[in-house]
Order: sequence, then structure tokens, then C-alpha cells
Amino acid sequence: MRILFISGLEIILFSLFFKFYSFAQHPSASQIERTHQILKEEQTLQEKLQKEDKVFIKKIIIKGISLLTEDEIKKMILSFQKHWLSKTEAQQILEEIKQVYAQKGYKNQLLKISFKIKKNYLIIEVKEKIL
Repeated sequence: MRILFISGLEIILFSLFFKFYSFAQHPSASQIERTHQILKEEQTLQEKLQKEDKVFIKKIIIKGISLLTEDEIKKMILSFQKHWLSKTEAQQILEEIKQVYAQKGYKNQLLKISFKIKKNYLIIEVKEKIL
């Protein structure tokens, strides 16, 4: 006659497997509700993280532009002021400035263009070639 010895760990593993197996086949209403709650919290967190990458810009200050008129500069930045901007959107303003320089025939006059954000101000610095 053989005696079967089962350790406590084997019993615990068997009971956990049984519970997992039964839950996997038939989730309860509370499990489904909790899953929906977790997914909603995750979505809210993702939205918050995306918004945190943006900064509310009260005003855009451009320094160093002498080859473009004030009206041309205002036209470029007007739609971006008093909005939430990401670094990518700030970079788009720089690209737009570069395009205007190129359209006006000043592409070679533009040495460097950069930006920094201080508090709620987007400061764009332009370095032009001195003629």
C-alpha cells in the first residue's frame, strides 16, 4: 500500500490554480466592474501626462529679428499665444520662422534660431548674419 504525501505548498498551489482557472472562465460582475474602473483610471492618467507636457503660453517674445516686419512676426505667432503648447509645437513656430526667411530670400541670413520657456513666456532667439 502506498501512502501519498502532499505538502502544504502543493495544496496552496493547487487551490490557487483552481481559483485562477475558475475566474478565468467566468469573471464576476465585480471583477468586470473593477477592470473597467482600472481602464478608466489609466486613460485619465494618460491624458493628464500628455497635458503635463504642455505649458500655457501667455506671450511669445521674439528677439533678434531685423529682416522681417512686425506684422509678419505677429502673423506667425498669433495663433500660438494664450494656448497650451508642447515643445513640439514650439518647434513648429521655429520652423515657420525659417520658412518665412526662406520665402523672403533670407535663408542664408539666418544663423541660429532657438527657444526657451520661462514661466509662461515662450522666448524665441534669432541670430542673423550681420551684413
